[in-house]
Amino acid sequence: MDAIVRFSRIWEEGSKGGRKFLIFGTKESEEPLKKKVFKARYLIEKQIDRIGYTINKLKERDERLFNKLVDSIVNHDELRAKILASEIAEIRKIAKTLMTTQLALERVKYRMELFLTIGDVATTLAPVVPVLGMLKAQLLKEVPELGIELSKIHEELEEAVDEMSFYGAAEADVVLDREARKILEEARTLAERQVEAEFPSVSIPNTSRV
Repeated sequence: MDAIVRFSRIWEEGSKGGRKFLIFGTKESEEPLKKKVFKARYLIEKQIDRIGYTINKLKERDERLFNKLVDSIVNHDELRAKILASEIAEIRKIAKTLMTTQLALERVKYRMELFLTIGDVATTLAPVVPVLGMLKAQLLKEVPELGIELSKIHEELEEAVDEMSFYGAAEADVVLDREARKILEEARTLAERQVEAEFPSVSIPNTSRV
């Protein structure tokens, strides 16, 4: 069977009856590739929403702690102020990671939609796989429950892209990795600006008296 015809079949239908052919050096999926990509996009949309919800909760907690911090400074309670400032800093660190992830996932979603429109795996879909890999590694350290969910999405999409044969050459991997890092750097830059704009600055004056 012609490779293009086989690809069209597994894209729409998957491998029927458990019989699998090799396409571009990889096994065909029993589940249609089209379904896998749509499923991954749906899961990414859910992840974006959940991250947004978590960020809002962090903002609420940050605001409560910040108000307590202000009271501590007014009351010259330097020790309590430092403890609160430390907790606020940790919250903002996590918030920045989540904002970076959310912004990067928005770009991943856009590329997936572009792929479903124009069908160019190499320039649209393949670069998002290493992006998801880097994001899940960071989330697993700071917000494990969200990292586990993203790991499942990464695995699903990686399998689909692998079946479309775009991980054959080391040089291609380098290009994809460079593209992934570019996407993440852009997301980090925007996340930093977002944190600065949405969270009040924290400054602890020296309240000790001579």
